[in-house]
Amino acid sequence: MLGKENYWSWNKCIEEKSIIKFNKYIEKNFDHYEKNIHFDPEKKHAVTKVINYGQLKKFLDPFIQACQKTANENFGYILNKLYDIDGCLLNIYDSSNTGHYDWHVDEALFDHIDIKLTLIINVSTKNYTGGKLYINKGKETHLKELDKPGSALMFKSHILHKVTPVTKGERRTLTVFLKGPAFR
Repeated sequence: MLGKENYWSWNKCIEEKSIIKFNKYIEKNFDHYEKNIHFDPEKKHAVTKVINYGQLKKFLDPFIQACQKTANENFGYILNKLYDIDGCLLNIYDSSNTGHYDWHVDEALFDHIDIKLTLIINVSTKNYTGGKLYINKGKETHLKELDKPGSALMFKSHILHKVTPVTKGERRTLTVFLKGPAFR
């Protein structure tokens, strides 16, 4: 576990041997594909499968609790609990269409809550080139901690971030949004 001012990372939140089983489970049980109404289709070039958190609880619940504790103690954020119906996103960035996601911030759809933190877990099963996560707080910073399958990174959602184009192979990440009362 490594902490920085704007993000927190974990080296192995999912064992590499479990990643294939995790992906197969999502492929079999995802609810639907993400629709373009939630993001700018010009910015995001990825296939996104939405699966409810309740489906992933058995895999992720202890880790999510650790993330929520880290968020409270290290960022000072008050977070809502994750409900079984909260959607998690399996983002698949493929080199066949130079998958990427241009600069953006993660925002809630409602005024009374905010996405406080974005949690991304690298669940890639194939080698890939590109697909690097960058944040920008006046300077572009590559968050190398997320490059290895099984690693996870949690960062402040209001910080500009992007995924560079995947030029070879396929990058897979699971995104979980940690929400709380609206910032005041």
